[in-house]
Amino acid sequence: LPLITVDNAAIGEMGAEHLLKKGFKNFAFCGFDNTLWSKTRGEFFCRKIAERGFETAFYGRPITILQPYKGKEQILLAKWLKKLPLPVGIMAANDHLGLQITKACQNSGLKIPEEVAVLGVSNHRLLCKLGYPPLSSIALSCEKAGYDSAVLMNKLMNGEKMKGQKIVIQPMHVVTRQSSDITVTADKEIQ
Repeated sequence: LPLITVDNAAIGEMGAEHLLKKGFKNFAFCGFDNTLWSKTRGEFFCRKIAERGFETAFYGRPITILQPYKGKEQILLAKWLKKLPLPVGIMAANDHLGLQITKACQNSGLKIPEEVAVLGVSNHRLLCKLGYPPLSSIALSCEKAGYDSAVLMNKLMNGEKMKGQKIVIQPMHVVTRQSSDITVTADKEIQ
């Protein structure tokens, strides 16, 4: 059957490259333990970071995108954030988690982006602008995938045979907003 999928490996790598270019030496990934797409993003994020000689702290919880963090989860997330070496660049598995990280940072008194830079995935414009500060995010080629799906649907409706077609949603670029708009340097005045 035709398939629409997401290149989660490329998303993880793009997130790592973004934070590496910012000059971070401390990294973390926040995702969902029980979802393959989140695990894959985290795995490839960690691999890219390791290639540069750094380690990645990982925070994962057995919840799904449909179960937003509750107060208890916010407390656990805040405790985890406080244990991280600063400054730290964190990639969230998606924009929803990115917002939860920014909330937990605010509750913990951690400064964004000076101490914690946060990067989400999907570039959901409303979500990214809801948080404070606005969330940086990896934009995906969802619109192109929609057009490609419509073309494929038209072919199928006109009697063409299915051949296991695969439409892959790719990461396009990072939309940098205030949550990761920083270059890390040891000189406080320059920063």
